[in-house]
Amino acid sequence: MSLNIKMVTTSEIILAIIIVSLSVVMPIYYYYQRKKNPKQDSKPTDNPEIKNYIDRINEITRTKRK
Repeated sequence: MSLNIKMVTTSEIILAIIIVSLSVVMPIYYYYQRKKNPKQDSKPTDNPEIKNYIDRINEITRTKRK
């Protein structure tokens, strides 16, 4: 029974280290970016016209269900 063992080259080891380190570092980086600038993730519902429109639709729906 012969075993076909492939030797891992230095470039494959370096590539694996880069991939693993990026998969650890990038989520941490994006977490701190979002924490630093929380308005980036908020929805743009600060417009009073949109809020009034949504309130009217909600009121119409509530009166229909009663």
